[in-house]
This record gives sequence, C-alpha cells and structure tokens, in this order.
Amino acid sequence: MGIRHDEVRNWRTAVEQGAFGVWDLNPPLELVHYSPRWKEHLGFPHPDRPDSTAFWRCRVHPEDLDPMMLTLRAHFDGFTDTYEQRFRLRSNGSGYRNVLSRGRIVQRDHRGNVQRMLGTMVDLTVRPFTPYQDRSLGEHQAIGSLGCTPFHALLEDGNETLLDQVAGILAASFRQTTTAP
Repeated sequence: MGIRHDEVRNWRTAVEQGAFGVWDLNPPLELVHYSPRWKEHLGFPHPDRPDSTAFWRCRVHPEDLDPMMLTLRAHFDGFTDTYEQRFRLRSNGSGYRNVLSRGRIVQRDHRGNVQRMLGTMVDLTVRPFTPYQDRSLGEHQAIGSLGCTPFHALLEDGNETLLDQVAGILAASFRQTTTAP
C-alpha cells in the first residue's frame, strides 16, 4: 500500500494542530515519545522529551488500566494484528479525558520481542482542554537522542517506508477526528 502525499499533509496538519497524538513506544527502554502538540493538548510540560511508560500508565483511570494492559499484551504476544483500546486518561489540569488509542508493532528483535510500536491517540472528550503554555522548563532533549527518531518527527522527513507501516492506523485516527461531533 503506497502512501499519498496529500495523506501525509493531512496527517501532519492534524498532528500539528493537536487533533490527535502520535506515539512511539520503545518497550525495552520503557520509553514513549508523544507528538509535542498532543502533550501540550493534554497540558504537559516538556513536549519534546520522551516519558517513561510508568508515567503514562499511572495516568490511566484505575478501572481502565487492566483492560488496556491486557489488550496491549495480547498484541505484543501476537494474538491481534493491531492494538485498539478506549480508556480514560488523566490530563494535567482538566481531569480525565476519554481517548481512543490505536497502534501496531513495527519492529521485533530476532527472539520476537517487541522493539518498537507506533500508534495514535484521539481525544474523544468534548470539554475544553488546558494547554501547558511554558515550553522553556527543563532541559531540551534532541530528537533521536535515545537511539531512534520519534515517529512524529518522521512526518517532516518524508520517510514513506515507515509511514506505509502505520498508514491504516493514522487513516482511522484521522477519520475519527474529522467525523467526531
């Protein structure tokens, strides 16, 4: 499946506007990169820095954490082709937000262990958000300083091979943002 340049332009616009977030998970390092505007949309500082997976897990509503982790584990173990889960995520300032997260494993090591997973997250909540305004706090960490370029940065570079691997996920998330009430 080839990706069209107008699709990339639409996705880039949606990511830049914070309509949906792109995430890039590195399970061996327990780190996740989120697109900067998405983190700002949720009200978090340090939008260009990766976060520990524990930081994000603790923000999932307690009633939603086990189902989310079971769905993720099923995908890691090869029982599903993609990951998809709705859950409540605590933002930084506006309470819980209802989100839909979709993803797909794009890299495994020679033993079959997940090395990289890419995905999107759509905010299904209709109430206003509280963006974090001060981007100057903390040290800036260069994109790619942890061994791979986060997916959201690849939208700028035109890396079509990697984009082809997640085109279906991005298209579904883009449709979700354009058809939401």
